[in-house]
Amino acid sequence: MKMRMFGVLLFVLFGLNGCALLQETPLVEIPASRLSCAQNPEMVDGDLLTVGTFASKGSIKKEFMVNFGYTPRQYQRRVIGSLKTETLIKLDAPTYIKYIEVYPASTLPNFALDTTAEEKSPRWMLSFTAVEDKRAQRVEGTLPVRFQIERKVLYLRLTANALEDIDNVSHGNEVGELRIPLKGASIREVKFFERQSL
Repeated sequence: MKMRMFGVLLFVLFGLNGCALLQETPLVEIPASRLSCAQNPEMVDGDLLTVGTFASKGSIKKEFMVNFGYTPRQYQRRVIGSLKTETLIKLDAPTYIKYIEVYPASTLPNFALDTTAEEKSPRWMLSFTAVEDKRAQRVEGTLPVRFQIERKVLYLRLTANALEDIDNVSHGNEVGELRIPLKGASIREVKFFERQSL
């Protein structure tokens, strides 16, 4: 008798959970027509063959530091300009986003996402909140990477450190001085997913 009652309870418990899972609304991809990106329209055009590249504004200067005394010379590395690159993606209206998928075309060092649901205003830059999922990680490879957003979004800010352009290294004026230009990381596509409205 007790086993039969236990079996009935298990059936009811798992049956209700199964029905609840089936009732959950499915996720759908937001069409590219609802997304815009002024700096890199290729990132949201819906075509995985096009590539958008972050604009970099800087270079790296490597040089030997002259030390007096018996200490060995130290090699110093300085960033001239900015190592950080960013781009903004705008949705047509504030929308609850479950997650996004980023399709990288190159390594994305120190990759981070921030969101806001506000329109541009004087204090607009302060309204961005960080997406903590995989924050400031190095994204490598070309497989899509999923980031959990789970909030209303109007603007999504993507930031990544620039990459060293080793092919275009130039020698500076001093002996042992190198200038390495920076190039932006590349993304093939950013896809947004929301719950389907019934």
